[in-house]
Amino acid sequence: MDLRSREGADRVLLVCVGLLVLIAVLVLESALRGAGSGASLGAHLIRLGIALGVGVAAYHMDHRRLARLSPGLFLLALALSAIATTSGALRAGTRRWLEIGTLTVQPGELAKISLVLLFAHLVARSGHEPLSRRATVGWVAASGALVLAVAAQPDLGSAAILVGIGVGMGFFSGLSISRRWMLAGSGFAALALPLLWAFGLRDYQRLRVLSFLNPESDPLGAGYQTLQASIAVGSGGLFVLAEEFGFLGVVVVLALYLILGLRLLQIAVEAAENKDPAGALLVGGFFLMLHLQAFYNIAMVAGIVPIKGFPLPFMSYGGNSLLIAAAAIGLAASVRRRNFLT
Repeated sequence: MDLRSREGADRVLLVCVGLLVLIAVLVLESALRGAGSGASLGAHLIRLGIALGVGVAAYHMDHRRLARLSPGLFLLALALSAIATTSGALRAGTRRWLEIGTLTVQPGELAKISLVLLFAHLVARSGHEPLSRRATVGWVAASGALVLAVAAQPDLGSAAILVGIGVGMGFFSGLSISRRWMLAGSGFAALALPLLWAFGLRDYQRLRVLSFLNPESDPLGAGYQTLQASIAVGSGGLFVLAEEFGFLGVVVVLALYLILGLRLLQIAVEAAENKDPAGALLVGGFFLMLHLQAFYNIAMVAGIVPIKGFPLPFMSYGGNSLLIAAAAIGLAASVRRRNFLT
């Protein structure tokens, strides 16, 4: 049975995302019950409705026209990230959020999709030729500035995802070997900073850096309960899933992410074969954006990496992450549909 509709939306994407969202509602109901953070399942359901509208709107967009707007979107993400570093709302010792009226914006989430769009735009402008050395250096500088702005909030998790997106898309784009090494070296250098933070500095040295970046933070005092609630709700997806549904539930979710990832890669390959480099890189970037986050959550469950408030795509309680993920899937489905029709 072919689950890929030839005239409508891609059914593989719809089924995978739909099942993940359904499971998430069950998991979040259990997580939110004891979180004590003021969050509610009703608010999450409202966000799901908004995310559905965002996904449908993205599905009807021309990704090539949207990519041309990417420089402006990238500059907006960079500006918001820089503003959040100094003027963002203080939560759990970090400034990752901007409060604009009744809206709460997390620049780190906007940064991820803006980086994907920008790189797809740069490669599309170069035609079918690899990026020049000058363009590659510009890409590294631009993405590096965004990574630093997000890391300074501090949001090292999102910064690491941005590094992974930048390096991964560089390899997808067919850069020359020397430029791939340059991009990989820049990425490894950026990733070495969190390792230096975790293993190279003593506790008092880390406290000095934190006090310099965020003198109002008190993660072990007044902010402790908020931090724990954030971890339980934001990153507890797989933990709560394992507790509520056991090993089988975790296997089902991992299988859904695997199928979703394989379908995204297949769409990217089809776009490349159809001479649509922007579409191919766009979908490849979305694969990296979503699945690097999923991999981090899996690594947390396995005890490989520290536990922190890191969103699990389509399953965590967080409007910004959900909207960005919905837009990514909508655009990926749009790439597939437009390449099939042409």
